[in-house]
Amino acid sequence: MAIGDDTVLAVLRRCLTDADPGVREAAAESLERLDTLGRLDDLLSTLESPDPATVIRTLHVLAELGHERALAGLIRTLRNPRPDLRAVAVRLLGERRDPRAIGPLVDMLDDSSADVRILAMEGLGQFGDRRLTDILLAQLGDPNPELRGKAIETLERLGDPKARDALLGLLQDPEAGVRRRAARALGRLEVGAEPSAPASPENSGREM
Repeated sequence: MAIGDDTVLAVLRRCLTDADPGVREAAAESLERLDTLGRLDDLLSTLESPDPATVIRTLHVLAELGHERALAGLIRTLRNPRPDLRAVAVRLLGERRDPRAIGPLVDMLDDSSADVRILAMEGLGQFGDRRLTDILLAQLGDPNPELRGKAIETLERLGDPKARDALLGLLQDPEAGVRRRAARALGRLEVGAEPSAPASPENSGREM
């Protein structure tokens, strides 16, 4: 069915006069979403705007849509030369928890911006997939203590006992904040906390 199929639109418009206010509200929301999808080509073209505020607004609109092309637009922005725009795209992809975003988020762990890498780790932690453990363990050697700390927090969230030895080693880290995070994470691992249900990684640029 094409976006905005006339039959569906007609039925939804009739629902705007339904006796139940919940039905009216749901119909209005659906019509708004279909209208946005109908303008998807225009939305995607604004990702090339020189105005970062315009791009950010567009990214938020795309993140609300479940359409595959909307997801592709978010992923495309990960290659934007501006780190602030890459950071927004990374954060929104993590919040969506779409398994198709796991591979692109893993790739962002090599981004030149520390802020982007931190957000990528946070996003990966949203998936609760222990197959990401080895990738995150590799981040524990980052020279940036904030990044090491974020990797610890993400590993804590995954709850994989495989991280135990690496976390024990970080109790000797020169940064007190890193040592504190490692100590907290070890406590969770020792009590056997279970992670959330894993999502299946797809299209990853790395092996898991």
